[in-house]
Amino acid sequence: MKAFPYLTLFSLLISAVWAQDTVQVPKDPLTLGNELYDKGEYSEAAAQYFKATKSSGGGLQRSFAWFNLGNCQVQAHAYNRAVVAYRRSVEEAPNFSRGYQILGDVYYTLGAIPEAVVAYRRVLELEGTSVHAYQMLGECALKVGDVTEALRNLDAAVKLEPDLPDLYLAEAEAYADVRDYGDAEKVLQQALLTMSKPTAEAYFYLGELYELDENPQKAIHAYEDGLLLAPKHADYYMRIAAIDQKVGDDFLALLVLEQGIRAGIQKPDFYLLRGTIFFKQQRYDHALTEFQKAYTLGSPQGRTGIENVAATYFNNGQKALGDSVMKAIKE
Repeated sequence: MKAFPYLTLFSLLISAVWAQDTVQVPKDPLTLGNELYDKGEYSEAAAQYFKATKSSGGGLQRSFAWFNLGNCQVQAHAYNRAVVAYRRSVEEAPNFSRGYQILGDVYYTLGAIPEAVVAYRRVLELEGTSVHAYQMLGECALKVGDVTEALRNLDAAVKLEPDLPDLYLAEAEAYADVRDYGDAEKVLQQALLTMSKPTAEAYFYLGELYELDENPQKAIHAYEDGLLLAPKHADYYMRIAAIDQKVGDDFLALLVLEQGIRAGIQKPDFYLLRGTIFFKQQRYDHALTEFQKAYTLGSPQGRTGIENVAATYFNNGQKALGDSVMKAIKE
């Protein structure tokens, strides 16, 4: 769940005062606070919002001031202070559902799950339905291990918003938590058919589920589909290579690592693994090249690999070749 996806300001319309000549109305603290917030000057904005909370205007204006002050505290990661501000906001305007929603998000961030649940349920009382509230009630239930309650709420969210990837991922996670990998896989399989734009994350998680379910070939296919959408996710090239190695197919492992490098990934682990495979195949010149690349990228294991190749040359009676390798390291 992305933190605070609805962190927006609330403002009030200020009536202009007209006389025979136009009179410039001084900006009130709420308006000044909004301008400062939009500039990213959260501390200064907070000071203005606090002034606005003292307004003699209606409770709605004070509610918005407290709400926006809470937003400033979130931006500063002062979550406990944000809780105070949001609580004051809903006290001033008890039917202000957005205030309860963000209050729930802050409680969730703080790990105060029971308090978050109360806030999200209040959102449902006020709005009748809410994708975010249902989603977060599902996430809260997962936090306390109540899979049935999690699935009930997540399913309600999916019915309202069938194109939201995070909902399917959370449902799959709920099933995976009780090791029901088959149902978890079905959720993501259906999601990938249902969503207008399937996501790489859904394919990657499906691949992880297949691995847990001991179905390596399906895992590889899911990872490959994910990499077509997000070709620079290095971890999944490594996962595919590890599966290939496990079944003894070093050639495919080398190939998938090369595909990652061609996709623009420059990670020493790719070269180290390729070097290790070449070394095992006694293709020492290729191994040396890969270890050198890893070492150039800052990997101390790359140097170890180079030294191992040099030692092998020495042991094979190729002293001059071993010396040249070691000399290159020193230079």
